[in-house]
This record gives sequence, C-alpha cells and structure tokens, in this order.
Amino acid sequence: MRRSQEVTERPGRSARGGSRRAGRRRARRAARTTAQGWRRRLAIGLGAVVLLVLVAGGVAWWYLNHELDAARRVTIGRGILHVSKPGAPYNLLLIGSDTRQFVNNAQQARAFGSGSVVTGQRSDVVIIARVVPAERRIYMLSIPRDTYVNIPGHVRYISGMNRVNAAFNEGPGLLIETLKRDFGIPIDHFAEVNFAGFQGMVDAVGGIRIDFPYPLRDAYTGLGIGHTGCQLISGGNALAYVRSRHLYYRQGGAWTPDYGSDWSRIRRQDVFFHALLDQVRQKATNVVAMNDLLGAVVHNLTVDSTMSNSMLINLALQFRHVDAGAIHTEVLPTIPDVLPSGADVLLPAEPFDRRMVASFLALGTARHHRAHPPTTAAPGSTTPTTAAPVTTTAPSSSNVVFDNQPEPWNGTPC
Repeated sequence: MRRSQEVTERPGRSARGGSRRAGRRRARRAARTTAQGWRRRLAIGLGAVVLLVLVAGGVAWWYLNHELDAARRVTIGRGILHVSKPGAPYNLLLIGSDTRQFVNNAQQARAFGSGSVVTGQRSDVVIIARVVPAERRIYMLSIPRDTYVNIPGHVRYISGMNRVNAAFNEGPGLLIETLKRDFGIPIDHFAEVNFAGFQGMVDAVGGIRIDFPYPLRDAYTGLGIGHTGCQLISGGNALAYVRSRHLYYRQGGAWTPDYGSDWSRIRRQDVFFHALLDQVRQKATNVVAMNDLLGAVVHNLTVDSTMSNSMLINLALQFRHVDAGAIHTEVLPTIPDVLPSGADVLLPAEPFDRRMVASFLALGTARHHRAHPPTTAAPGSTTPTTAAPVTTTAPSSSNVVFDNQPEPWNGTPC
C-alpha cells in the first residue's frame, strides 16, 4: 500500500512542478510581449516624429521655394558671367539700385520720387562680395559710384568715359563687363536690392542700432538724427542714412558739412550692413520677423538667372552663423578730379588699385594663404572691421584717397 501510495503521489508533485514551469513560461512570454509592445510603440512614436520633421522640413522647403520665386531674375548675356568651380571662392556683385520702377502709390512717390520724374536706374551702391565658403567669410570691395571709367560698347550717352554707376542704366550686363574690362574683376553672380528692399529689411527686424556721437541731418534724403548715443532707427531713417551724400553733423552748436562725400557714404553703408547683420542674428529665432525679412527681400530683389532657389537657400544656411567680424571691407583708392564740364569725378589710383584688386581676387586661394594669413576681428570689438586685402602705404601723390580714416560722426553699430 505504501508503495502504491508513493506511486500515486509522484504524479501530483510533477503536476505542481509543471504548473510552476508553465507559469514562468507564461510570465516570460508576457514580458516579451510587453517589451515588444513598448518597442513597437517606441518605433511608431519615433517614426511619427521623423515623419513630422520631414513634413515640416518639406513644407518649409516648399515655402522658401515659393517665396523665392517672387524674386526677379534677369538673364546675363552669354560669356559675361564667370563660372567658378563648386566650393571655390566666387564674386557676387551687390547693387543698391536707385530705380523708382517699384513706386506704385503716392506714399512711395513722396518717399523715393516718381519713376516718371527720376527715370532710368543707377547703381547707388557698387560692392563686390568675395564669398569664401571654406572659411565662412565674406570680403567686400566697394567701388565709389563716381569712379570715372571707360564703359565698353556703343550705348549712346553711356559708353566711353563715364561714371561707373552709369553702366547700370543698361542693366547689370554692361556693368559686369565694365568691372572686368577696367579692373580685371570677374563676376560670378549678381544681386540687386532697391530702395524699398533696404527699408523693408530694416523694418522687418525692428530697426537697426547705431551709436551716434553727433546729431545728423541731410535735407536731400530726409535724414534726421536728433540726439546722440546708441539708438534704434527705423527703415526710413536707415535708408536716408545709407544714401546720404549731403550730410551735416552738429558739433559745438554749429552744423558742419561732411567733407567725405562718397567715401563717407561708403563708410555709412559699411556701418549699415554690420548693424543690420547684428539685428538679423538677434532675431534669427523669431519666425515672424524672419518671414517679414524674407518677404522684404524677395519682393525687392533681382538676381541673375543662374542663381537658383536652392543656391540662395544653401547660401543663407551656410552663412547663417556669420557674424559681423567675418565680413571685411575695403574701398578702391581714387583721386578726386574735375572734368572740363565742371563735373566732379573720381579717377582710379594706380598702381594701388591694381595691387588691391589682385590681392582681393587671391582671397580664399592657396596664394592668399601663403602671402596673407586670415585676419579676424579683435575680441569684443563692436566697430566694423576693415581687413584690407592689401596694405597700402602713403603714395607720393597726396591727393589719393584710401578711405582708411573713419569719420566719427558716421556712428558705429551698438
């Protein structure tokens, strides 16, 4: 009986052990199922996030392309534009046009003048920007608008000896040819912004900040800076500031004329660009401000037809972290002169122009790195940095203007 009982008891104990093993297997299966569920949910969540990012990126790309389609594009004649290798430094001609073609209401006519009264167009600002992608630097060479050059072609009242800004009256092609023929500067791309674009960009970022040591005024452009110190100026006053050629500053109770004329005006343009860039960087995360800035630019922008939307977007992305210290400026040396007609012009100053241009075109190349190590802005500097591509010494002729003495009344970004 005992043996039979023992025999009958063993299956019971085995059943209980099997039940425990089955329970452990079920627990393991449940744990695996739970883990798999979390992994599936995590994968689905990550997939959704990636999808949202891709959709948002796609929408943003579509929107940027849609907006940039509003930019006007012009076709430059065959063989006029230079073609640089991908990733290599290139020259971008920047023009501030005084055209009034955009004027379409009474308010704009009062601010800028009617297109029927002020006809044609001239280059109010002539700057060659040498973009060096590898260094994330931009070097700018300004050419005074009254520089007296030999404009090629057979355009009546334009071709022949004339001010360089007159070449733009026929469009960018003739100006590009002039820069190549007279100064040996090849141009890869072209961009033009009109008066409304300048004003709109400043208003889009809420104004620019400039520190004025003296009150300023210009009856011709409507500039009026009534007090000194660091202050925020709106688009209208900023445009009047950058265009001023008849500026007066108040010192010691008297209004004194700015003797610098075009050279001083170029200095103000430099201050303007640096101040605008500072504001753009500060507003970079403000979606509304950036959208307004984009609208102000594209609706008043003209570029050459080889500048695609993707190129403009990539250029903006590539230089989104560029600060004012990475933009270096220089002005072509000139000699003031008076024509027999009594007109004031500026003559190119040789051999200084030739040396400066040669050094400018070497920027970003192996030849430049061997001869001229890159320069940077002084730490903590708030004033525009002028890094001359070539260091010039005082010429034998004392009337050559190098524009290397900043006029204090022009102010500085703050």
